[in-house]
Amino acid sequence: MSRLRSLAAPCLAALLALASPAGAITTRPVTVAELTRASDDVIVGTVRRSSSRWEGGFIVTDHEVEVVGALKGRLPARATVVVRVAGGVVGRIAQAVPGAPSLDDGRTYVLFLEGGVSTARYLAHMTAAVVPVSADAAGHALAGVPSSLRMAPASAAPAGHEPVAAVALDAVTRAVRSVAP
Repeated sequence: MSRLRSLAAPCLAALLALASPAGAITTRPVTVAELTRASDDVIVGTVRRSSSRWEGGFIVTDHEVEVVGALKGRLPARATVVVRVAGGVVGRIAQAVPGAPSLDDGRTYVLFLEGGVSTARYLAHMTAAVVPVSADAAGHALAGVPSSLRMAPASAAPAGHEPVAAVALDAVTRAVRSVAP
């Protein structure tokens, strides 16, 4: 019986690999309210520097983020938090995790964070927890809301309505603060 079990695992893994397209990822879209409730901290922060390293058999990247403002939680402005993301480059070896976001040094984001180990925090959702912040031609702050993050419950959106790519940062801030304690 144990021989049968030892053969079953590799066979099952091979079948699953053949059945699913390489690099595909499926995540359930969430609303800002759901993601806020699932997060310990929601911040607006700027990535100051990033470094990748091996952890076990995987590469992770630690991003040092300076808090610009806390929308939920107790992180003070100008504090530094480490946000750990799967994947990265160590030497000549790159490891990409399908769906894992990439944070750019010098760029500002709204980040939905949870838990973590020591000073490192993790993203509260694989694809929706990173919202890039930019400015339009008039200097207004915009949030690049990913398609996996909805500003309102699906029932509130008109039929056929596609997710908004860019919204005023104030709209995201209000949505988070309306839920956050």
